[in-house]
Amino acid sequence: MPASVKDVAALAGVSSSTVSNYLNHPHVLGEASRERVRAAIEQLGYVPNESARQLRAGSSKALALILLDAWLPYFHDLSRGVEDVTREGGWSLFFSNSNRDSAQERRNIEMFEAHRVQGIVIYPLDDVVPQLERLADRGIRSVVVGPIAPSSKVASVLFDDVGGGRLAGEHLLSIGRRRILFLGSPTVSQSNDRLQGLREAVAGAGASVSVLDVQNLITEDGLRAAEQIVAMAPEDRPDAVFAANDMVATGVLTQLLRHGIRVPEDIALVGFDDVDQARQSVVPLTSVRQPGYAIGRAAGAALLEQLADPSAPPPAPTPFSAELVVRESTVGR
Repeated sequence: MPASVKDVAALAGVSSSTVSNYLNHPHVLGEASRERVRAAIEQLGYVPNESARQLRAGSSKALALILLDAWLPYFHDLSRGVEDVTREGGWSLFFSNSNRDSAQERRNIEMFEAHRVQGIVIYPLDDVVPQLERLADRGIRSVVVGPIAPSSKVASVLFDDVGGGRLAGEHLLSIGRRRILFLGSPTVSQSNDRLQGLREAVAGAGASVSVLDVQNLITEDGLRAAEQIVAMAPEDRPDAVFAANDMVATGVLTQLLRHGIRVPEDIALVGFDDVDQARQSVVPLTSVRQPGYAIGRAAGAALLEQLADPSAPPPAPTPFSAELVVRESTVGR
């Protein structure tokens, strides 16, 4: 006989209403309660009744997309790609935002597991592969956008962030810049890879790379970082800034221009992602193009491929190479 909510509650040592909250409103529960309920559900193999009904009938057509930061323009493009390809396949797609919060990221995965979506595409903050492998054992397939440890159960779509950072560094060297400031977030692996590529490019070239950490990779971070540049003596300022994304670069550009610092004459500026704002800014930004829409479509297609043949191993990672788009923020008019 299938396990019930009461069975889960008894094993977890909580009330039935707590189990109901876990399934429908997990954010209202504390971490300890969520973990007890999750462990009981896993041990009993409990599936919410509606999801079980759909799965028995073969009618469940729900997938999930979990984003690192839904407010960034790059993720708008990626979301459209995932949604378009899954909709074309006749699937419904639910969205959630982790907001760069590890606990929220885990809760989002748990929520979709409880509702038994059949597949998940995720752009993660943390290493989520162990959690996704556990879901794979229960029939929920997944695709990670970004690098992951080797896995026989989880697929991935890759972008060459190291190569993108290398392109930015080589370009800045080619226009004579030697004091390069990198703005990025050390908690985001892709940002760290972009910094690695930059350092590889300038190694042995007589150039220096300094690093200023930013928290959220948003425009406000760029504004604040540029305030520190403005406060420096002119001879101590970098002659180039490489920002881990275009939003940070846009903030830097705005602040520098407000204080009469010329871009690119005084400081050259490179962003990353090549979102629409890069070409629309008052000084169009040189940027490393990351094709968010195409990456999203590839991730959605990789998920549908797994769902079409659950017995097959995950498809090989889909690689995307970097491309530098040169504009006025580094070479002028």
